[in-house]
Amino acid sequence: MGSRRNHRRRLRVAAVVCVVALVAAASLIGAANPVAAQLPTEQLPTEQLPTEQASPPQSATDSVDHPSTESPSPPLPTAPPPRTRSGERTLQYWASQLSHERYLRRQSARRHLIDGGLESIPVLRDMLDAGDLETVENVISILAKVAEDEPPWQKDGALATLESIAETSFGTKATLAQSTLQSFAETRGREARVQLADAGIFVGTETVALASRSSPREIVRIDSQFNGDRDVLAWLRWIREIDFVVIESTEATEDILAAVMKMPDLATLVIVDCQLTSEAVRAMQKRARLETIELRYVRLNEDLLTELRQVRLRDALHLMGTGVSEQRVERLRVEMPGLEITLRRGGFLGVMCQTTLQDTCEVSQVTPGSGAADAGLQAGDVVIRIDDVKITRFDDLQRQINTHIPGDEIAIRYRRGEAVFDTTATLKKQRTP
Repeated sequence: MGSRRNHRRRLRVAAVVCVVALVAAASLIGAANPVAAQLPTEQLPTEQLPTEQASPPQSATDSVDHPSTESPSPPLPTAPPPRTRSGERTLQYWASQLSHERYLRRQSARRHLIDGGLESIPVLRDMLDAGDLETVENVISILAKVAEDEPPWQKDGALATLESIAETSFGTKATLAQSTLQSFAETRGREARVQLADAGIFVGTETVALASRSSPREIVRIDSQFNGDRDVLAWLRWIREIDFVVIESTEATEDILAAVMKMPDLATLVIVDCQLTSEAVRAMQKRARLETIELRYVRLNEDLLTELRQVRLRDALHLMGTGVSEQRVERLRVEMPGLEITLRRGGFLGVMCQTTLQDTCEVSQVTPGSGAADAGLQAGDVVIRIDDVKITRFDDLQRQINTHIPGDEIAIRYRRGEAVFDTTATLKKQRTP
């Protein structure tokens, strides 16, 4: 009996010793395997959290290195798209999403690329060369949106890229770029008129003179009202369907003329009472073609005449009050064959006449404030003589006036009704009406 009790006591002691040994062994295993200790979830970077549910922690006995009999673990998630230092995805990434199957992703890509501005342009150009039709449409549309925020004096950027695509590409790319540029030009044209008017540059219709003949025309006029803001001149390139420009009583500088030469439909240029430099004339030489130039009260020397010969003129060069002699004009006609070159000394009477079937020079219009108005001429009067020269046609009157300079006094005989009168008129400079 006593021996049984002793045996049971020895078994209980042995069991306690085993439990203590197991606890000590587990503690030693945990200390030897620090990797088994997990960091709190909130300490892990957000992008490194796995999307699958985390596996339960291993027991102490699982940490023993034994061959695994279970199926392999699932592969790690693929690397996220490239990001900039700020954590945002790169423009290259967003460009690659323009062809994503999901509409919202494509729209998000468009927004990011538009916000990228100038930095998006080289990325978009690469996509244009490699993309399908839908991508091409997206790229050109994004370039147009970026171009809307560019100032008109921007020399490189989205607009320049669109122009390059229109000029150098073929097929759909060129067609889409050209259509986009046309729509863009209409919007810019409306804005250009506002900006130019705010700077004191007139854009509209008024009566203007060319080669002694006046008529109402739609023009751009840069005169003493211009506030001198050189940046605003860049808006001139967006003025379309106006082919007549007058620069009067202001600086006809190189930058002004360079901007005027970029007007797409420019054909006729009139410069009045300005100082002209060789650099300004060289800016005119960059124009592929002009129809007519009139220089009125602009003093010309041999250097300026030499530069003028290099301007690509098609129809006429009118010189009035420039100080150029008749002999030099004859040489100029030889040097510029096929061009109509007229020479007037600069005197201006201020009448418009019509030649009737009876070969008479009947006054149809008198310019207010002119020498003719001061001399009392009226519409309906018929000019008979100027000085000792008989006048039968308006060409006769013009030819005689062109021999005089401003300030000369001329004698005029005219008929009003059945009566004949004599008067004198002091010639003035011709101004833009």
